Amino acid sequence: MERTLCRLLIVNLLLQLFDGVASYKIISAGMPEENPVVASLIAQLGLVGGLLCSKFVGCALIVMIFSLRHKIEVIAAQGLTVLAYFYSCVGVALTMKMLVILT
Repeated sequence: MERTLCRLLIVNLLLQLFDGVASYKIISAGMPEENPVVASLIAQLGLVGGLLCSKFVGCALIVMIFSLRHKIEVIAAQGLTVLAYFYSCVGVALTMKMLVILT
């Protein structure tokens, strides 16, 4: 189970990275940020600062869930799995947006 949780941690962190880079490309191309919390951070901190802040919080929460693995292993695994599925769907949507922008 430990190996699975480590893999889920890595996958989730990579998905956060992809989300941040894709969001940067999409917003730089003129599309608005759809998440109101991230949009507010961007308005306050600028594009790079807002995205970095939101991704830092996302990664911190992922690491926090991972750190609970010794106490509630099953819940940590389920939480990381749900996050991976969610951000995989977000990644597909962002990829589709980038394809629309680039074509």
